[in-house]
Amino acid sequence: MEYITLATGSSYFRSPDAATDAAIAALQTGKTFYGPAEGTEALRQAVAARYKKEGITMLPEQVLITPGSKQALFNLFTVLLREGDEVVIPTPAWFGFDDLLKYSKGKGVALQTHLSEGYAITPDALRRTLNEHSRILILTNPGNPTGRVYRKAELEALLEVVNEFPDLYVISDEIYDFVTYGQPVASIFSCQRAPKERTFVVNGFSKSFAMSGWRLGYLAGPPELVKQCTDFQSATLAGVSVFLQDAALATLEQRDEALPPMLHVLQEHRELMRQELNTIPQVRYYLPDGAYYFFPNFNSYIGRTTPEGETISTSVDLFRYLREQYELEIAPGDNFGAPGHARMSFAVEKPVLQEALRRLHEALEKLR
Repeated sequence: MEYITLATGSSYFRSPDAATDAAIAALQTGKTFYGPAEGTEALRQAVAARYKKEGITMLPEQVLITPGSKQALFNLFTVLLREGDEVVIPTPAWFGFDDLLKYSKGKGVALQTHLSEGYAITPDALRRTLNEHSRILILTNPGNPTGRVYRKAELEALLEVVNEFPDLYVISDEIYDFVTYGQPVASIFSCQRAPKERTFVVNGFSKSFAMSGWRLGYLAGPPELVKQCTDFQSATLAGVSVFLQDAALATLEQRDEALPPMLHVLQEHRELMRQELNTIPQVRYYLPDGAYYFFPNFNSYIGRTTPEGETISTSVDLFRYLREQYELEIAPGDNFGAPGHARMSFAVEKPVLQEALRRLHEALEKLR
């Protein structure tokens, strides 16, 4: 039996031809020198222009090109956080936030959301979580692992609460913003209540454009704080390779050609996973509005017994059973702050996805 994983955070698609062609051309013309720490003027202008198309005013000096979106987050944590500061993280959430905070002055505080409520953050719940130590609120839109997309009206209601706390910064992780299955994502920059001096977007090319190995990200926000992040990046990692930035520029300029074929496939795979999960008794899930994961609840299978007589006491036991008996890997919800759930990617080849879901169904059916 061949090993299958639905636990990966990257898609199986090839990077856009525009990116590859631009990178090769840049190398052939000798673009192997040091570039500016803040990123090339052309790419920063293209990022700003991308938001201008959405009616958002942005200048190139508000943009910092980073070696991946994770570095963009770390730059912000380094510049913004002070000893004892709290970072509010709506949960379930990407485990990388907590991993990064281990190397910062802040500590994470979970704001729990629930499947039964569509993983919504309510203004009241946010207000109860915030206090004088709250320094950063992280919003992920679309959500990872839930696929939840926040509408503009929901964001405005949350930002009304944010404005009650004048020392609170907002970081909107919008790395999956081009991967949606209904209405497009409203960037937090489009919100009237977003405090301009305290609002940031983190984004990049890894998810929407299947460019995870290129390590291309960016942050955007108030110029004076972006400058501080640039200074930190200059002193540590320096800038992103110029030929990689040429690839990113070409990708942005030709995104209308690159995105639709991938989104068409993902839409089909989303429907396939939805249909198959519906055939498994007592598995509940949120139909993702964006990104390329389902995050189903498998708690009904905790406490059951395998054909070999082993009791499934925890979700970790369940996922080990799937891995050892069925060569199927899914990402435990424990890593995202939601034990009993699992993140399952549908950004894999269709035959692989079909076989993975068949194994999942068979494995759960045999538990008693």
